[in-house]
Formats: sequence, structure tokens, C-alpha cells
Amino acid sequence: MDAIPHSRPYPWPFPDPNETYFDAFEHTAFILIDMQLDFCGKNGYVSKMGYDVSLTRKPIENVKRVLQKCRENGVLVLHTREGHRKSLRDLPENKRWRSAQAGAEIGKDGPLGKILTREANGWNLIEELKPLETEDVIDKPGKGSFMGTDLDLILRLNKIRRIIFGGITTDVCVHTTMREANDLGYECLLLEDGTGATDEGNHASAIKMVHMQNGVFGATAKCEDVCAFLDANRFDCAENRDAIIPNAKPFPFTIRAKKTAIVMVDWQLDFTSPKGFGAALGNDCEVLREEALPNAVKILEAGREAKCAIVHTLEAHKADLSDCPPSKIRRCDKIGQTVDAKMGRILVRNEPGNSIEPLVAPIEGELIVHKPGKGAFYNTNLEFQLKRRGIETLIFTGVTTEVCVQTSMREANDRGFECIVADDATESYFPEFKKACLEMISSQNGIVGWRCLTEDVVNALKI
Repeated sequence: MDAIPHSRPYPWPFPDPNETYFDAFEHTAFILIDMQLDFCGKNGYVSKMGYDVSLTRKPIENVKRVLQKCRENGVLVLHTREGHRKSLRDLPENKRWRSAQAGAEIGKDGPLGKILTREANGWNLIEELKPLETEDVIDKPGKGSFMGTDLDLILRLNKIRRIIFGGITTDVCVHTTMREANDLGYECLLLEDGTGATDEGNHASAIKMVHMQNGVFGATAKCEDVCAFLDANRFDCAENRDAIIPNAKPFPFTIRAKKTAIVMVDWQLDFTSPKGFGAALGNDCEVLREEALPNAVKILEAGREAKCAIVHTLEAHKADLSDCPPSKIRRCDKIGQTVDAKMGRILVRNEPGNSIEPLVAPIEGELIVHKPGKGAFYNTNLEFQLKRRGIETLIFTGVTTEVCVQTSMREANDRGFECIVADDATESYFPEFKKACLEMISSQNGIVGWRCLTEDVVNALKI
């Protein structure tokens, strides 16, 4: 899923022309603004000024769900906390004066310690949204999270381009931070029901302001839609368990389930259908379906049962073919053309022919990689996705053996992954090419990787 459903006023995030591929997690941060006792706790700063803290506590449960999804998927999570030094040397005089007029002077004693002062009890973040040890907290003296902090440095060093905002209050600290981030070039999303204000009217107006001018500060969305977006791009992995394939060539192969991914290479109708791209080149597509596809189904089912990570690749180009080299088109001018109306444009993303065979179609939690080349690693986020999940071992099935399967396996081998391919779960239009390719893979003591049969993989994953 490339965008959050129902985000307003446009599908968030916008299609960034500087990204060669889209990853929902790699360049995204979730920033939780000022969920402190002073703002949403009883007897805190907001309460002492006479406001109803039930309004600032309202987003807590929704934010918890988004926070959990972000943590599960490796999204960078940051927390902010407004507060001043004990010396109050970072407290502007006009801010102190205004707080005094409201009956809650910053730096003075309150029920939760010195009001909006660092290390006082009210300055602490609430227990329900307590940061993990691995999550940084940005201490800020103002309403915005960038002024006087190292937030921008942290985001840029971690290659963040997109920010999801939750927290309080919508109209003050959240909005100020979102405006700062927008001016700095970040693509921003505000959680409509994951933020709150001391006044419902202000909260609604703050959301509406974001929508003006087709998203002058970014976009907004409901927490449930953000969770659906994160789930749709989720990449699940297995529990820890080891198994051996004793009959693997050139020698026994170890599967560590938690560190293993099944890679289903290009089981797309463009290659397997008698009306697809492969057939348009004069190839017999039925060859791919006779033995290899049923065996790929067995490996996929065994991998799912063992809770292994599952990756599906598709050779696919953007609709404008901007990611298709002219040399590739010169050698095959059918790319981007329509040979059969029911199949759509050949090797173009989201066209009917570019969908995966129903027998091995992806399910929720499985990674889908759209690749513009033969290899699954070129111009994709596959290496990042695998390594952030601790994957070390790859089991390959797919088509065609000598082109996309072998290229992907060679790329993986050079990146330090241990690779094995099931001989009878991969296929070529040309039997002699398949035979030569498989021999190349396991030659010289496994120069590219290992080989085995489908039953070897299935039996190992059942242990």
C-alpha cells in the first residue's frame, strides 16, 4: 500500500520523485508530542489553568495503537517534552508572565512539582505512553520541537523524510512542530484522533487549517487508517528455530527460521499466463506451471506454517516507464505495450498481467517488492527490509531460473545472505538453461549458494 486510505486532503504521503522506491517505514518517523502529566494529568499545568484534561487525554488509546504498530514495524519513534531548566534561564519573560496571568506560573510550585520545569513530576511523560529505552526524548523549551533542540539533526542523520504526528495540544505544540517540519521540507501527517486540545473547536480548526490549499502543512488521517497502512506494509518473521537440510548440494544447509525468508520470485501472470509477456515472446508458459508452481505452493505453505518471513517479487515498471532503461526497451519493445487487453500493459505495475498467480498470492504481513530489473535488490528496498529484520538465510523459488531467480540469488550472495534454491520449485522456458544455471549455483563449493528439492525444504520447516 503506497498511501494511507482516506487521508485528507490528498493520499499521504505524496509520490516523492526523489525516491526510487517507496518504503512505508524506512524514511518515516512517528513523533509523539508532549504527552506529559503537566498537560494531561490531574493537577498538572493544564488542569491548574482550569481546563478539562479529559480532552487532552482523549487521544491516548488511539495513539497507543499507532505507537504499537510503529514499534512492531521498526518505524523511528521519538517523544517530545516541553519544560524549562531549573534555573529558568531558557524561559522567556513574556512566557512566564502569560502563565502567571493564567494562574499557573511556570517555575512555581504546583501539585506535581515546579510547573513545566525539567525533572519535576509534572514534566514526566505519562505511564501509558512511556518511551522505550531505545526511543529518544526531545526536551524543548518552546512550543515547537525544532527550536533549541537537535530534532532536525536526528531526523536527517536517520534519513527521515516523512513524519506522523500525535500528541497534544493540536493547536499549540503539535501544530507549531508540524509547521516547522513542513518548512524544513518534511512530509507531514497529523493524526486527527491521535491529537487533542483543551478546546474542541480549536482542535477542529487546527485540522481544517492543514487541509487548506490542498494541504498547506501536509495531511491528516484517522489512527485506524494509519494502522491499516502500517499493517498492509508489514513484514512478519518467525520464531527462533533451527533445522538442517542434509541432502542440500554441495553440503548440508542450515535453516534458522527466525532469520530465514522465503523469496517467491516473479510468479506473475506476465510470465506464467498463456496470454502474458512470456507467451508473447513465443514461449510455452505451461512449462512454468506444471511442476514448479505446485512445488512453490508447498514451500510457501510450509513457510507460512513455520511463520517464516515471506517475500514476493514482481518485475514491474512505473506507468510512464521512467524506470525502464532505453536499452531494455530496445531489446524488447513490447514492454509497456498491450498485447492482450485483458492483461493490460506488459510489465507495468498494477496492470492485470502484473498480478501474482492466485495460488501463491501474498497475504497480510508478506513483503511485496516491485523491481524494475531482473534482480530483486536493484533499485528496491529489499536489502534494507531483510537486514532490519535480522534475516540471513533466503530460500528461493520462482521464474525464470536463469534470469530473475539466478540474478536475485547472485545479488543476495554478494550481500552476505546464505541462499538456497529448490530445483523443482523454479523453472525456465529452456530446460538446458535451467540445468546449466543450477549447476553454476552449487559449483565450486557453493559459489552462489545451495540447491535442494521441495520436499527437503518442507520437511526441514516442519521440524
